[in-house]
Amino acid sequence: MYKFKYHKPTSLEEGINLFKEKEFPKYLSGGMTLIPSMKQLLSSPTDLIDIQDIKELKGIYESENKIIIGALTTHNEVAHSSIIKKNIKGLSYLASKIADNAVRNSGTIGGSICNADPAADYPAALLSLHATINTNIREILAKDFFIDMFETKLEDSEIVKSVTFPIKKKSFYLKFSSQASKYAIVGMFGSFDGDRVSVSITGAANKAFSLEEINNQSPNQLKVYDFDKLEFNEISFNSDIHASAEYRSSLIKNMLPNLINNIF
Repeated sequence: MYKFKYHKPTSLEEGINLFKEKEFPKYLSGGMTLIPSMKQLLSSPTDLIDIQDIKELKGIYESENKIIIGALTTHNEVAHSSIIKKNIKGLSYLASKIADNAVRNSGTIGGSICNADPAADYPAALLSLHATINTNIREILAKDFFIDMFETKLEDSEIVKSVTFPIKKKSFYLKFSSQASKYAIVGMFGSFDGDRVSVSITGAANKAFSLEEINNQSPNQLKVYDFDKLEFNEISFNSDIHASAEYRSSLIKNMLPNLINNIF
């Protein structure tokens, strides 16, 4: 691990000012990706800015038919929250299936989405639920937030404060995961708001994507839909040691009926 300086601000303003002053700083929240990367010499920040003591980045709240989750909220806090279980059950279930309990105790929703790992779980939920990412300077729609593998819309010193989710009583997350890492080889999140179905996929491509071919169809249409005819013409599937592109495409088609049945 390369040498670095460690800072622990107690306010958001202090943290942002530190970030702007340093040569090559990194924000540290749960550290589930950053610390291993530093140990393997894949990342070498000059300064680590530990934001764990910034209270305004924590908490889960219900406000005007929406759920607001602070960026520093851990996966286990999302999984066990009575507010989320009541209003977005699929999101609670998704969080409970991230990695192992040690990771869920430390990893945060903000850290996960900012890292933008193509196999991470949360991005599919953010897209399906039409979430909004709230930063220190603006609001970003989930559909605009994820740019590519490990790349987001965030500017250099911009920091995620919270994520806002519309309440959707019917939702579910289904994942075919690596047995070693528990990352999604294919993960799919589906939600229904009374008018439209919205399904998004993670793990299959360089970033999470919405399954536009079936979105906006009625439950009755989807229950008899021939998912084998899906073509995925605009999707470039990943092929790696875990699964080929063809395997991932086949997984999606085979998992979709189970997802739809669990939503309704």
